[in-house]
Amino acid sequence: MLNSTCAIKFLTRFSLLLAVLAVGGNVSAQSQPRTTEIDTQRYLALMLLNLTTPDEASPELDLIRSAKDYGLNAVYITVPWDKVYFHAPTDTPLWGKFDQQIKLATDLGMKVALRIHLGRHSTRIKGFWEVSDSQFSHSNKPLLSGYQDTAFGFDNQPIVDKGAAFVKEVINRYKHLQTEKKLLYVSVTTTGTQEGEYPGGLIENGKESSAVYDYSPSMVKGFKEFVKSKYKKIERINFLWGMTFKSFDEANPPATAWEPHLSFRQRYGKDWYIYRHMMLKRFTEQMVTAIKSVDPTIKYVSDYGSVFDSQSASRGTLGFRDLNEKTDGIKINDNLATHDHRWSVDILKSDAPPGFITANELFVSSYLDNNAHMKQINENFEHGANVVAVVVSQKDQMARAEGFLRQGATVWLTKPMTPIVYADSVSYRLSAATEKGGAQGVIYDEWAKRAYADPAKPRPIRIRLVEDILSPSYWDDASNYVPYVFRPVPMQIIPVNKDFEYRLPIDTFSDVDGKIVRMEVGALPAWLRYENGILRGRPTTLGDYRIAVKGIDDEDGSAEAFFTIRVDTRENANKPPTVDSNFSNQMVAVNKPFTITIPKTAFVDPDGEITKVEASGLPAWLSFSNGVLSGTPSTLGDYRIILKAYDDLNAFVETYFTIKVVEPQFLNAPPFATSTLPVKYAQINMPFNYILPANIFGDPDGYISSITVQNRPSWLNFALNEFSGTPTEEGEYRLIIRAYDNAGAYVEIPLILLVQIPEIRFELVQAGSKVDQRVIRKLSGDDVIPYDSLPPSLNMYAYGNFEYDKVTFDLNGPYRRKSTTAIFPYAMYEDASGFAPYVGRYTLTVTAFKEDSAVVTNSIEFGISAGDKSDITKDMENWAFYPNPVESIMNIKLPEYKPEDNLTWEIVTVAGKRIPLVSSQIKISDSLANVDLDAIGLSSGIYFIRVENNGEFLKQFRIFKK
Repeated sequence: MLNSTCAIKFLTRFSLLLAVLAVGGNVSAQSQPRTTEIDTQRYLALMLLNLTTPDEASPELDLIRSAKDYGLNAVYITVPWDKVYFHAPTDTPLWGKFDQQIKLATDLGMKVALRIHLGRHSTRIKGFWEVSDSQFSHSNKPLLSGYQDTAFGFDNQPIVDKGAAFVKEVINRYKHLQTEKKLLYVSVTTTGTQEGEYPGGLIENGKESSAVYDYSPSMVKGFKEFVKSKYKKIERINFLWGMTFKSFDEANPPATAWEPHLSFRQRYGKDWYIYRHMMLKRFTEQMVTAIKSVDPTIKYVSDYGSVFDSQSASRGTLGFRDLNEKTDGIKINDNLATHDHRWSVDILKSDAPPGFITANELFVSSYLDNNAHMKQINENFEHGANVVAVVVSQKDQMARAEGFLRQGATVWLTKPMTPIVYADSVSYRLSAATEKGGAQGVIYDEWAKRAYADPAKPRPIRIRLVEDILSPSYWDDASNYVPYVFRPVPMQIIPVNKDFEYRLPIDTFSDVDGKIVRMEVGALPAWLRYENGILRGRPTTLGDYRIAVKGIDDEDGSAEAFFTIRVDTRENANKPPTVDSNFSNQMVAVNKPFTITIPKTAFVDPDGEITKVEASGLPAWLSFSNGVLSGTPSTLGDYRIILKAYDDLNAFVETYFTIKVVEPQFLNAPPFATSTLPVKYAQINMPFNYILPANIFGDPDGYISSITVQNRPSWLNFALNEFSGTPTEEGEYRLIIRAYDNAGAYVEIPLILLVQIPEIRFELVQAGSKVDQRVIRKLSGDDVIPYDSLPPSLNMYAYGNFEYDKVTFDLNGPYRRKSTTAIFPYAMYEDASGFAPYVGRYTLTVTAFKEDSAVVTNSIEFGISAGDKSDITKDMENWAFYPNPVESIMNIKLPEYKPEDNLTWEIVTVAGKRIPLVSSQIKISDSLANVDLDAIGLSSGIYFIRVENNGEFLKQFRIFKK
């Protein structure tokens, strides 16, 4: 339970958040408009992180002097909250270090940009906020990131207010820079890497791993209230998210622990992305307001890691246009070695308003030469960047950078910026970027084709971002879905002048986001009435009567179906056809030819055959022939196509679907499946889990909105692309996995799930290389195999009906072998080696493991015979022994003995020492003695095996023990 202080704090945060949501997320109504002043000067800026504590020596002043000497014209100075107020908010603020840096820079004629950093070292948050105020990862861990920094939640209004107060304090102290026209811009950051976004990692036990934020209690609570306000009904959210929630209390933000960045897939993930976006935008605009309330002419620049790479979904920055509706610029941090800097600037600058600042960070690397660093500066400025900020923290690093810094300043700082003329344009959707983990995988290749059409002369290309999931139309899907015809009513054939009664099937209609509350019928013949779901009457006239039936859902949405009552002269045993598959609505482009083939399996007849299918209600441009609808639509609109299927006695069933004709740019490409799914196995009364592969479905022009499962047994749950449950009986389940895109089109693939008792089967294999290996035969219990039918070297395979992590082999008999493998096919020998086909009887035990727990164990006995099945040593000479040299088991063929015989055995060393063998070390079967040398613990060397009968010497064998 929360203590009283935490509870009050939580309720305060949540009530403020609800106030935000009540006004539709417009959290910064008093923000000042962005500044429109246009500065044509380019800036090459020294960027100072100011990571040292107040008692540590720091090189920043020397770095500023060197930067000026090398020609740089600006300094981007970080002012960390936890360095100004080092211990407590009541401390005397430590401004001296930052005052000195600013004074030196301005005295040298350099402009200043300020980065106000609100993250704090995790050991210095007392008095500012509590650990419970932190952002929390998907694994419910409080934020701990680079430099041991942590930060508060963007929705945590009391702490945001404290941060905004510090921001205003900084601006009030340095507002003279703006008056003196020495201030470039101001940014506010929170992450351990000094960026103003959601952090992307978590440090735990000294290791950093990917993580998604913020899952703090107030964010989780706020998200639930947010989606409840949008979807209204749990049935609707279940349909669109592919979940089985019983209430909105269960609608936690999605988290995919196995791959955190996948948390934003499908509509469930998009909703979570949107909510995080709202909170980050709210925070950003509050910082803009704090700064511009001091001086509205000060420019605010958002400082991000990136807005397009694979981590930007976790950062929450993919929707950067909307996030920066009221800011004056964006700065990102390119990776020097892997990023295309032309692309970075094009994506930021395209469609930005006049005067909008485009900035990029260059992090000096000791692994790359001056040419690589200069390349980033050139490409940034060539494509229209206003600022390149160069991160340098050490004097020796600054000295190494002198070459490219001097060159960059000389080449670019005397050239005023000119408008960029874009040679071409490309566009992408925010929905696709969130689905695929970043814009780079969505549109970069198309951009690059145009930008590098002439590799010698790269060109700027406009990149348009369509922020579709942030538009009001995104929530159209949260409105009521009307019912649909689930199972068309078959024709009813009834005799004249006889009482008729028919209850309309309750599954005629279905509703994806609610329930059917009633059915109504249209005009009826005089002899027929409808009451309480039943049609009753006594027909007096022959003929066909077409009846309209309407299904109405719990929000008054409706759908219509038709069926026919045929009044015949007599009783008719013919069963009319039925519809065997639902028809999905079609979307086609105007003035573009198309065809739709009606599947031959769409209709079935239980006691005959389908003889013909008719289509009616066709517009003039559409024709139907041989099961194919084809045509070229000339006008926009919706067209309902009626299909009738007839059997061999002219009975029929009818259904319909809609063709929607749209402009080509609105034509939806259906989703696709990238592969099939393997057969999966589950055990009775054992937990089963299976996660759909991350990229099994895709959509070329949108995103996968939801995934549903048909034919799912009651014991099997499906949520966040994961199947889980415990089967209670054997069986085969053919599940249909259907993926919908954001326009309602779908693709489906089967998943066969076999619930079985686990088993292992065996095969005897010719040993050798992969080329030489061949299966000799399957092995079952008590098999006896002729020796002369076998190759000189053998291996064993084990197969199961489940997937295993590892399999152990234990072979005992004339030869012993123990091994473990995790490689399929599971083999006793993973390499080309094997064992010789020694005559004798063997026991093979194989145990299969899953996650270090034994799943199944199976043992069989088999023999290799030099005689027949009943006497496998019949054709062997007495006292024959093998193998020699021997590893563990020595085998000796014994002659026949009388009942009174009493054999004794001993091992004799070359030094004459005698080691008696006990009965447990010798196993005799089929006149073959298996002597277990491992049980004696002999080291390598030469030994003698001596055999006596009732004290009388019989035989001695000289062996070499390996």
